[in-house]
Amino acid sequence: MGRSEANDRARLLLARYLGQLAERGEREIYVSEEAARALREGLGAGCSAAAAVAGADAPAPSAEAPSRRERGAALKEGLRAVSSDGANGSTKARPAAVEAAAGEKEEPPAGSVTQTKQPKEPPTADRPEPEIVDVTLAFTTAGAAPDMFSGASPLETCKSMSDLEKIASTCESCELAGGRNSVVFGVGNASARLMFIGEAPGRDEDLQGIPFVGKAGQLLNKILDAAGIERDDVYIANIIKCRPPNNRTPLTSEIEACILYLAKQVEFIKPKIICTLGLPATQTLLGIRESMGSMRGKLYRSRDLRVIPTYHPAAALRDPKYKRPIWDDFLLIKREYERE
Repeated sequence: MGRSEANDRARLLLARYLGQLAERGEREIYVSEEAARALREGLGAGCSAAAAVAGADAPAPSAEAPSRRERGAALKEGLRAVSSDGANGSTKARPAAVEAAAGEKEEPPAGSVTQTKQPKEPPTADRPEPEIVDVTLAFTTAGAAPDMFSGASPLETCKSMSDLEKIASTCESCELAGGRNSVVFGVGNASARLMFIGEAPGRDEDLQGIPFVGKAGQLLNKILDAAGIERDDVYIANIIKCRPPNNRTPLTSEIEACILYLAKQVEFIKPKIICTLGLPATQTLLGIRESMGSMRGKLYRSRDLRVIPTYHPAAALRDPKYKRPIWDDFLLIKREYERE
């Protein structure tokens, strides 16, 4: 089999697969520029090979080779699938910045197409504003959390971030205090316009006493860099300050025992924008018990504070499908940040 025939066979399989996705109702199909170019070249030149494709996962070859007209129709259908959602027929592609931020790019198996369904396009100058939802934040700095201290809380008279950190360093309000190496208070610019709030410290954070220094933190750094935001200019914290056993999700009692520290941090920093990373942080701040997918892509407004939820960077490390929505959310964060 010549090289040209092999290319034709691979191109035809790709076109048929895209056509099947389009028939199933897929409206956003992401392929590499190389694959899109191969489809366009095949559409212009036509294919001269049979439809059989080598490989264990490939469909069985047909007994009769498809005609030139059939091959051309398959290519056209595949090309329409690639271009169906673009006004000018341009190919949708996952942003290079997200791929770079997440590490090595995953190579799809032969004959497959990497795709990501995305309900909302990233906001830009030529696209409408995101949906704005007015909310009241679910925590307050007016008093101590339930059962946080016996008697008067020292936080009621706390006047600075340094005082707050000293108080947090000796906190024993919940059982997590017994298993920690460090209280992971927070890090960054204490006058930051942009604040990131995650869920809880992990193993690396517990050992170093600094939030987001493990693999998820390294990915966050790369995404910030790709978005043109300096980590030293923002403030990063978690809803709880001690690591839960085996990195499990914090219990409600643990959040209640620790949330006032976060509330005081927000009070002292006075950020204009808060990005919540992951479902526990988002639900805790907004008091909305919905899925992450339904909450992200919106801008939540509490007086002059804006909250933008997105998936935790660890989600993108577990599953590449979260890269695109995270990047879209960071484009919104970047735009709001630059408005300040």
